[in-house]
Amino acid sequence: MMPQPLLEYIKARLNAEAPAPLYMQLKQAIEAAMADRLLTHGSILPSERKMSQALELSRVTVVKALEALQEGGRVIKRHGKGTEVNQPVSYNLASGGFSAQLQHAGTLSDRWLVREKLAADDVLARELEIAVGDRVAKIKRVRLVDSLPVSIETMFIPARFLPRPDLFEGSLYAHWAENGIFPDLQDYSLTVHVPSAEELSLLDLPHGVPLMKITLKSRNAQGDVLEYGTAFCLSNYFNFDFRVKLQ
Repeated sequence: MMPQPLLEYIKARLNAEAPAPLYMQLKQAIEAAMADRLLTHGSILPSERKMSQALELSRVTVVKALEALQEGGRVIKRHGKGTEVNQPVSYNLASGGFSAQLQHAGTLSDRWLVREKLAADDVLARELEIAVGDRVAKIKRVRLVDSLPVSIETMFIPARFLPRPDLFEGSLYAHWAENGIFPDLQDYSLTVHVPSAEELSLLDLPHGVPLMKITLKSRNAQGDVLEYGTAFCLSNYFNFDFRVKLQ
């Protein structure tokens, strides 16, 4: 969102006659802009000087509001960059796929890189528990939330569970549900990943930013492997949650 419409949105929520201090009103107005998705994760707020002038507030009031937001973890001060909105998305690895969990985080879209079938090599045959040479669907895409690239996903699927990858769109799990295929057991591993130049470019990241690598294998109730692959995720965008039942 451009600064001027954002500042107009915030200014409309300030009232000098209200009992609440102006710095608290400004804090709450900025939080409202976050809730209404006028500000999203990684957005840069206008400078203190610009907010002070446009909102007709003292610099001290603006500074106090930003300090309160920073104390609550809602923003982060970046040297040489400004004040950045911090709204990481909670992602429960035990609660379904990307599309289902992030549908309320913003507008989801995909930048497709690969949708093809290939013959399983030794590694894929072992991971998917199929024969070498069996047909496998490969899908690779950049996943975006509100046009922000947040992960690179590469999955390998036995062709009987995705016979036409070239026609596939959207949520894999929703597609499977429509065809009576349901993941029952999922194995994950998480590691820190140093991205390649290509991965940095795909996610529009500067050099030196680490990613979280998730390796996934899922099975149906009959024990068949449905998918095997990886996702490289922005480590500052997701909070990965787990729920474990102890026996």
